[in-house]
Amino acid sequence: MQVYLRYFTICFLLPPATALENVSCEIFILTAFQEFGNKKDTYFWLSLIGYLLIIFVNVSLIILIYQEKKLHEPMYIFLCNLLFCELTGSTSFYIKFMIDLKINVHVISRTFCFTQIFLIYIYTVTEICILTVMAHDRYIAIHAPLHYITIFSSANIQKLIVASWIYPIVMITIGMYLSIRLPLCGNEIDRVYCNNWEIVKLSCTDTSSNNIYGSVMLCTFSIPFIFIFYSYCKILSVCWNTSRSQKYKAFQTCLPHLITLIFFISSLLFELIESRLNVKRVKNEITAFASIEFLTVPPLLNPLIYGLILPEIRKRVVYLFSRRRKQLM
Repeated sequence: MQVYLRYFTICFLLPPATALENVSCEIFILTAFQEFGNKKDTYFWLSLIGYLLIIFVNVSLIILIYQEKKLHEPMYIFLCNLLFCELTGSTSFYIKFMIDLKINVHVISRTFCFTQIFLIYIYTVTEICILTVMAHDRYIAIHAPLHYITIFSSANIQKLIVASWIYPIVMITIGMYLSIRLPLCGNEIDRVYCNNWEIVKLSCTDTSSNNIYGSVMLCTFSIPFIFIFYSYCKILSVCWNTSRSQKYKAFQTCLPHLITLIFFISSLLFELIESRLNVKRVKNEITAFASIEFLTVPPLLNPLIYGLILPEIRKRVVYLFSRRRKQLM
C-alpha cells in the first residue's frame, strides 16, 4: 500500500522535475509529521475510521432531509448546506493527511497546496456564514413567527444560500491571489496541512498587503459573530417571558446551533491564535491534532448533535429504523 501511495504522491502531488532541488520553490515540506514518530499507522486507521464516519453520518442526514418532505423547511435546508460544507472541508484535509501518514516523504506541490488552502478556507468561512443564517432563522422563528414564511420564502432562502457561498469564494480568492504572487525563500510548513499564514511567513518580500487584507478579513468575519450573539440574546429575552413548555421547545431547537457554534469557534480560535499571533507551541502530536480540530471534529459531531436533539429528525430516524426492523423480521 505504501508503494502505491508513494507513486501517487510523486505523480500527482509533486510537479515534474529531474531533480528535487530544481523545484524547491515548487514544493512544500510538511514538517509537523515528524512529531508523530512511530504512531503513524495508529493515526492513519483512526483518521480513516473518522473520515468514513463523517461521510456516512453527513450523507445519511442529507439524504434523509432530501427524501422526507416534512423536513423541507428553511432550517433543514440550511442544515443540508452546512453538512455539505463540512464534507468539502474534511475531504480537502483527510485525503492528503492519510496519504502522508503512510509515506515517509511529506511534501505537496505548490498547486495542490494552494488548492487545499482554498478549500479549507472556503469551508471555514462558509460554515460561519451558514451558522449566521441559521441563527437568523431561529431568531425570526421565535421572535416573529407570524412573519417567518414571508421572510424565509423560497426566493429569499436561495439568495441567502448563494450569498453564504459566493461571499467566501470571492474573499478567499482575493487572499489567494495576494499569496500566490509572493516569491518564497523557503519551503517548510510547520503544519500537517497547507496554511496560508505559514506560506506568507516564507516570503522574501514585504507582505504588508497580505497582512492588511488578512486583518480586514478577520474584522469582516467578526460581524457574523456579533450578529449571532445579538440573535441569541434576543431569543433568550423572548423565551424568558414565555411559558415553560415554549421555553423547552425553543431551547430544544436552538441547542444544536449553540453547541455547533461554540465548538467550531473555540477550535477555530485555537488555530488562529497559534498560527497568526506566533504563540510558542509545545512540539508534540497533541498540539498538532489540536490545530486541526476544526477540520475533524465538527464534521463528525454536528450531524450527530442535530440528529439527536432536533425532534423532527430524531422521529424520522426512529421511524425509518423501526420500519426497517419490521421488514427484516
